[in-house]
Amino acid sequence: KVLDRVLTGYDVRLRPNFGGDPVPVGISIYISSIEQISEINMDYTITMFFHQTWKDPRLAYHETNLNLTLDYRMLNKLWVPDCYFLNSTDTFAHDVTVEKRVFQLQPDGTVRYGIRLTTTAACSLDLQKFPLDKQACKLEIESYGYTVEDVILFWEDDGNAIHGTEDLHVPQFSFLGKTITSTEVYFYTGSYMRLILRFEVQREVSSFLVQVYWPTVLTTVLSWMSFWMNCDSAAARVTVGLTSMLILTTISSHVRNKLPQVPCVKAIDIYIIVCFFFVFFSLMEYVYINYLFYSRGPRHHHRRRRRARRVISRFRYCNGCTTPHSRGDLSVFSLEGDQASGESLSQLSSTSAQALLFYGIMSEIRKRAEARERAEAGGRGDLEENASLDESHGHSQGLSSKLFSPDYVPKVDRWSRVLFPLAFGLFNIAYWAYHIN
Repeated sequence: KVLDRVLTGYDVRLRPNFGGDPVPVGISIYISSIEQISEINMDYTITMFFHQTWKDPRLAYHETNLNLTLDYRMLNKLWVPDCYFLNSTDTFAHDVTVEKRVFQLQPDGTVRYGIRLTTTAACSLDLQKFPLDKQACKLEIESYGYTVEDVILFWEDDGNAIHGTEDLHVPQFSFLGKTITSTEVYFYTGSYMRLILRFEVQREVSSFLVQVYWPTVLTTVLSWMSFWMNCDSAAARVTVGLTSMLILTTISSHVRNKLPQVPCVKAIDIYIIVCFFFVFFSLMEYVYINYLFYSRGPRHHHRRRRRARRVISRFRYCNGCTTPHSRGDLSVFSLEGDQASGESLSQLSSTSAQALLFYGIMSEIRKRAEARERAEAGGRGDLEENASLDESHGHSQGLSSKLFSPDYVPKVDRWSRVLFPLAFGLFNIAYWAYHIN
């Protein structure tokens, strides 16, 4: 009887207080879930209970003090504000098992209308710091046809109109907080009141650490294994470098497939590109060594080997200088050159001494000295001495030919073993400090 009476003569086409003051419509939202935030589509999907409250004096009743709860069938019999979501791309109301709409009618004519719906709203994501980014998305609510002269929207409960965010879980994100604001916007048809719900989320980086960052770091470190390989192991060193490049390319492609084609350079792109450069420079380091070893290096060190052989050919053992105390010293040996006077090894030119030391000939000279001493002690004469000299001379030539690797090639590798990890560590400190702070 109450409904029949209040609905008698009720015109659903006219707003309450038609021709008078605008109708205040309070808005409150209970957020059920935020299903996803899509970087590719630049949107997010939210499920919520959307509540609107207004007062319609035409619906006041005095027969009872109880509130009347009415179902979805009253939708076409009562005036309802024409609120919509300005940035929504798709919205639907849940209707299983019946439409999720409810009206609560109070004796003074206050109407509270609730609906459960899911909407997909546009959200412009800033991906410059992806995946170490924070995002702010918003939901804009506005009356479609009623200007502020007819309907004024406002947030209920003095700003505490958003509920359900305490235990809200967003996939791949952490919920940071929310803010609500209201503003009046102007169009050529008039001015409208717009309510804005803005929420902030921070991306969970743990999955990207496992799927992207750690594989990238391990691949970069893998490329440095070539610094511990022999410089003539061309196949092994090139294989390690190229394999690392292919792995980084695969990781980069995997990341690009998950993201839209945006003009900005993302933080993860910078990290992968820097790792690319580290792997590339590790390959270039071997190219440089290979150039020294097989191009300029052989010509340069062929001259050094010849210089060492000339030093050996002029060597002779000094009688009376083979005491146990002095035998290990360089001054016990002398060289016989074009001049009559000899020179001790300690007086050699730096180039000759370097050649002797590098190619391992100094120890061979000591062996020859000891062989001479044993030969003379045994009284075998000049013939055996010359044979020992020739044998030792041939062995020294073999040593100088066999020890081909130049000293600066291992030095390049030794420096690379230190500089590459050090530079990569400094880059990581700067990278994470900047993006985390």
